[in-house]
Amino acid sequence: MSSRRILCLVATVATLALGQEYADYGGGQDGGDYQDYAGDYAEQDNLYHDYAMKQQDKAAGAGGGPGLAKILACAGAGWFAGAKIHTKRVTKKLKSKHKSEHKALYTQYYDDVYKLQQSNAQLADAVEKLQKAVKHVGEEREMEAVQRDYDEFKQPDIDGDDRISRAEFQMYVKNYLSNYPGLAEKDYPKYEDFDHDGDGYINFQEYAQQMALQVQQAEKNSGR
Repeated sequence: MSSRRILCLVATVATLALGQEYADYGGGQDGGDYQDYAGDYAEQDNLYHDYAMKQQDKAAGAGGGPGLAKILACAGAGWFAGAKIHTKRVTKKLKSKHKSEHKALYTQYYDDVYKLQQSNAQLADAVEKLQKAVKHVGEEREMEAVQRDYDEFKQPDIDGDDRISRAEFQMYVKNYLSNYPGLAEKDYPKYEDFDHDGDGYINFQEYAQQMALQVQQAEKNSGR
């Protein structure tokens, strides 16, 4: 029970006791005098009661104000301190988590970049090897074609001087047509077609160039 309620109860009890004394005292006097006296005293008692209640309210307000303010101040300070500590902990935890995630992200990024560079290097190496292989195959085919042309060139070269004379050429054409009765002499290139410089001999370069022209002409005719 609060001090204010206790004071109110004490004042009420005192008032009732005084009223009883007034009643006992007024039993031996005249009714009119007693009524006047009791009315005046009751009025004064009511004024005293009101004054006591005001003083009590003032004292309660004066005494409770600083205490309540102090309690609120302490509670606010405790809440602020607790919130600040909690905020620091949460902030520190979030920073640590962010730092860990940031580190993991960069590590993954550099790993991916490294793997991509390794893959690109392997791909470039594979492309280079493939190009070399294609070039090698092309060179082999070219060498095979050159060797084949040279072998054909050497067939008319009876004396082996790496050039074909007109007599050697005519003898070779005659033997060739005899092996292919379906062909006529007009179907075979003329000596002048091979002797590009007109020196009376056909060297291997002239022979290879003319054979390449013959192949191109044959492909062109077949495409019509």
